[in-house]
Amino acid sequence: MTQSSLLLGYEPRCSVYPRKSGKRKYYYLSYYLPNGKRILRFCHEKKSLATKVGYLKEEELLKGIFDEMDLEKLGDYRSGYFNQKRLGTVEALGIYLNTTAENRTPRAQYNDERTLNMLFRQIEQSGHEFIDQITPFDVQLLINQHSKKGISEATLTYYKKGMSKVFKWLSEDMEIVDMKNPLSKVKIPKKTGLVRDRIPTKAEMASLNATADEWVAKNGSPVVEIFKFISLTGARLGEVLHMEWEDFDEKTGIWTIRSKPRCPTFYGLGWKPKWDKWRQVPLFDDAIELLEYLPRQEKVYGTVPVRDENKEIIRYDFYPANFVFPIKVVDGKSGKVGYCRVNCIRNGWESLKKLARVENLQLRDLRTYFNHILKTNYNFTSKEAGAYIGNNEVVNELHYSPYHESTIREKMRKLPLKEALGGS
Repeated sequence: MTQSSLLLGYEPRCSVYPRKSGKRKYYYLSYYLPNGKRILRFCHEKKSLATKVGYLKEEELLKGIFDEMDLEKLGDYRSGYFNQKRLGTVEALGIYLNTTAENRTPRAQYNDERTLNMLFRQIEQSGHEFIDQITPFDVQLLINQHSKKGISEATLTYYKKGMSKVFKWLSEDMEIVDMKNPLSKVKIPKKTGLVRDRIPTKAEMASLNATADEWVAKNGSPVVEIFKFISLTGARLGEVLHMEWEDFDEKTGIWTIRSKPRCPTFYGLGWKPKWDKWRQVPLFDDAIELLEYLPRQEKVYGTVPVRDENKEIIRYDFYPANFVFPIKVVDGKSGKVGYCRVNCIRNGWESLKKLARVENLQLRDLRTYFNHILKTNYNFTSKEAGAYIGNNEVVNELHYSPYHESTIREKMRKLPLKEALGGS
């Protein structure tokens, strides 16, 4: 018997063989699970790729990693099997991420992998080799360490929820490990709250706009147009970066934000708005003028990363798109000029703020500020403003309605208090 058969109780083997359907040939995978049941599933039309998938599947079987089809065939056996093989901390996380990947968008999968791998590796490095060793005290120490580094209360809550999902899936949903969810007793240190209460002043917005105008006159940068468009629409950064010209109706001035399965993104092919919520935004004249001013490039591309089995990027595929805010790319060898999707504007935004001498302002704060303008200057209700920027009424009221002292004082001066109270 080999070492794998001694550890797993059987010898994982995955074979590839062809089947004909008319004149076409398809390749299937065949392998056995620990409970003796055989799995037969379609793999690929190309033999080379099917063989590669077969090798990867055999590696997963050797590591005790099973997908949803495998787990269904394992049935009641899976609990006893996994309990025989004590799962390592990072190993258990890998099982969770791989098996539940289909429930997330590519972006959510990318963010969860990056964040959860960071957290669970830190736990493992602290001496907890196996997942069932982790206690509420261990997780509380980890949360406290990140809190001391200045991590916000909202981010700490995100850490807690993400880790809690892992333990719930392993112990309750799949019953892979026999343990209680240690996150149920973990407390998040109270700081300034989950909601930012920072919006720019009129002076700060004036400085940012003046700096933007001066910057674009000297250098030209999509960061400036992106900043201005967000200021004029309250849109999310992702909505703006993936906006295409066909989303905008010149006759009506309406921008349609919708799911686009062929739109190339930083994470993969296909883009969806938050909550996959379609909406139409009637743009203000200033936003329409900005779009009319922008040149339309004939050939614009978006890069989509292609990753190997270790999640490492091995190449980029290029897909044509019609992005409104592309970035100019010059080939260093040929000098050929092209246009591509903007992946990130962090550096440009930080430079713009520095030149404008504006501190502690996030790009998302412009969205809150625009919501404030809609409700204060245009008398939008929370429901109307929320529908415009893509929030429901409750979220818009709780998270996007900051206390702005200058506005409060302006409202206070409209009517003497004695008169409001019925006095003379």
